[in-house]
Amino acid sequence: MQKELPKNLVSEYKVKIYSENGIKEDYKLVIKEQRYHIFINDTKFVSVMLLPQMQKEFTYGFLLTSNIINEKSDVIDFDVCEKNHIHVNLKDKNFDATDKNEWTVTSGCGGGKVLENTYNTNEKVKSNIKFNYEDIIGLFKKLEDESSLHSQTRCVHKAYFQSVNGFMFTCEDIGRHNTIDKVIGAIILNECPADGMIMSTGRLTSEMILKCAKAKIPVVVSRTAPSEEGYNIAKNANLTLIGLTSKRGFTVFTGEERIY
Repeated sequence: MQKELPKNLVSEYKVKIYSENGIKEDYKLVIKEQRYHIFINDTKFVSVMLLPQMQKEFTYGFLLTSNIINEKSDVIDFDVCEKNHIHVNLKDKNFDATDKNEWTVTSGCGGGKVLENTYNTNEKVKSNIKFNYEDIIGLFKKLEDESSLHSQTRCVHKAYFQSVNGFMFTCEDIGRHNTIDKVIGAIILNECPADGMIMSTGRLTSEMILKCAKAKIPVVVSRTAPSEEGYNIAKNANLTLIGLTSKRGFTVFTGEERIY
């Protein structure tokens, strides 16, 4: 029996299904996405498309990976109003939101964009954490088994984080980049160590790896493959990069010293 999904995340539509067996009518769940406008210190900063949940985690993670904040205390007030306006007041009252308009169009589906600031990083991740084969396969199975929103809509990405201190967090969103930002935001808001492993359903391209490096997450895993630039960034940032993960195994591209 499929898990009933929250009404704020999906809508149900009548459809016609065509197959080799003919045509039949059915009902399908369609994911909801909403446009949110982020204001920093009362000035419009950017608009983003999100699954309407965990907006606070996304915002904190996005601000960190955009080099705007470094920790939870850099934000003194956060609020989401009924017009889908996200208001963030920073400790830095001199921050000029109108001066941060340099964007790079990413390889994400739909032409995602990240701040050029995200690429201005030489992060090096220092961590002695180690995971064994069973750790990685076990987390992958949780990622797969708990993806009811994906299995019923086929329209979301998912990420899972496991910290060295036992903290675990999972999230879903229409964009793979958004799930990474939500994980990072949860790390900030819970003030837990980033020393751990993040697992994603998305491709490990440059901006995905840069976000993890900025947050100092040492082990990055996906069921898909990295790009060459993602590989190079992971290598330079001293990240362990694992791809092509399934319930039967995985491929370690960089940082094999953390896997045993």
